[in-house]
Amino acid sequence: MSAHPLTPESLTRFLHEQIPLCAAMALEVQSVDERRLVVHAPLAPNRNPHGTVFGGSLATLGIVAGWTLLYRALAQAGRDAALVIQHYDCDYLAPAAAAFEAEASLPDDWPALLSRFDSRGRMRCDVPVVLRSGDKHVLSGTARYVARR
Repeated sequence: MSAHPLTPESLTRFLHEQIPLCAAMALEVQSVDERRLVVHAPLAPNRNPHGTVFGGSLATLGIVAGWTLLYRALAQAGRDAALVIQHYDCDYLAPAAAAFEAEASLPDDWPALLSRFDSRGRMRCDVPVVLRSGDKHVLSGTARYVARR
């Protein structure tokens, strides 16, 4: 699935090369561990006419955070999979008037989902995402991804 180390820097490069929208948004993977991933984006390339972050950029950052977390988790587990978004549900809680970040976390049932992938060759995984701008909580969502061998 991955021929490169799965560090924040290498994941950022991968996203910019493979998903051009990520480069246009100037997003960066800030941190990653076994259970969570944080992606950051600046205001300037993501602003709307009101001087705040465009809602589509907020949604996209949440989707990218969840996708990248699962991509890395599958690669770390040695699984090769085609991974796509199936559904995204979110609530916009407040405008973001500065740089913003999305945090995605693996669900508690991740080991069972990985086992399902091994036995069936596919799985669905719901990933919770939270977006913040400064200390303000601006979006809560859940992204459902489908992975197939």
